[in-house]
Amino acid sequence: MQRSNRWRIRDEEEYTIALAYLRRSFDKSPSFWRDATNKDQARKALRNFDEMLPVNESVFEQLNEWIREYLSDEQLKKLRVAMRVGKSRNRHKRTQITLDKEVHERLSAQAKALELNLSQTISLLLDQFQHKEQ
Repeated sequence: MQRSNRWRIRDEEEYTIALAYLRRSFDKSPSFWRDATNKDQARKALRNFDEMLPVNESVFEQLNEWIREYLSDEQLKKLRVAMRVGKSRNRHKRTQITLDKEVHERLSAQAKALELNLSQTISLLLDQFQHKEQ
């Protein structure tokens, strides 16, 4: 199996994303392990990472070795995609909230009048409210 040696887990964010994805793959992604003959061995070996704290360079290298040993090229591609998506989500953290319809309509009208989006409008209103309290 020829693999690129350039790709590897290098930091705690990548480590966390990769480990979470791999753990989920055992239970929720049967297609991920469809052609694997080593699924049970891989699962058992992955459990060792549950007790590895603090996470440091040597732990990253151990996970890289686990990946080289247990994942096929196709699985590695799926892991890379999952990590890219995970890192992107971490950069653009958002929180979803549920608003009553009336509140949403009022905020939307206010945002339109101010020529802002809802998030900007809420931030502006919060700032104004905080200044009134002081």
